[in-house]
Amino acid sequence: MNWSEKRVLVTGGTHGIGRAIGKGLQTSGVTSLVIAAEEETPHRWEEFERSGALYLRADLETETEAFELVRRSAELLGGLDGLIHCAGVYLEGNPGDQSEVGIWNTTMNIKARAGYLLASEFARCASDGASFVGVTSINAEQSEPDHLAYDPACAALGGVIRAFAVHYAPRLRFNALAPGLIHTRLTEGVANSESAREHAGRNIPMRSMGKPEDCVGTALFLLSDDSAYITGETIFVDGGIRANQMSRE
Repeated sequence: MNWSEKRVLVTGGTHGIGRAIGKGLQTSGVTSLVIAAEEETPHRWEEFERSGALYLRADLETETEAFELVRRSAELLGGLDGLIHCAGVYLEGNPGDQSEVGIWNTTMNIKARAGYLLASEFARCASDGASFVGVTSINAEQSEPDHLAYDPACAALGGVIRAFAVHYAPRLRFNALAPGLIHTRLTEGVANSESAREHAGRNIPMRSMGKPEDCVGTALFLLSDDSAYITGETIFVDGGIRANQMSRE
């Protein structure tokens, strides 16, 4: 696999899983890489910059910036061979002043609607054989309390991916990567709670929360030619949560 020829855009690439995937792409030899997020100043950007990555700021809650992000990335890189949509929010645990409708709209727009808009423009800009990977969640299929917007948004992105996979095959591929409980900013509440960590250790067959780096191999596989006959699928990186029938209290 000659990764040096791949041109890739990663959304939500400054923290957590998106950042780990971006670093994994660079380690594999990708030099034509755009990292996107809504931050004014990218998080620890010097690590990416040394390897020549480009940064584009984009607010994916807006329709126009989602389209423009893909267009601009394709223009800067001379086309696109891959797109990882990792951007997302979890607002229900700390809603602040947002209403239920506001939480729903923001969560759905950034994860699912942006996924649809990015995929639409990707289909217009991407080279034949290109691969789109949407980062959803195990919560796309299994729900938990305080996830009334997050879980449906992840499920909706999964539906977008399957629809695009069928519509654009065999020219393009669309797949989902669904993490389980991974230690990121969105899961700090669990990571910082001893009782929550112990509960995770008892109930996740791999006995611990995952790390963002645990998702990198699957993301690269779905972008690579090694997965050329896989489309419309979801690969779960969850430490065995879905296989575990009963909770160990």
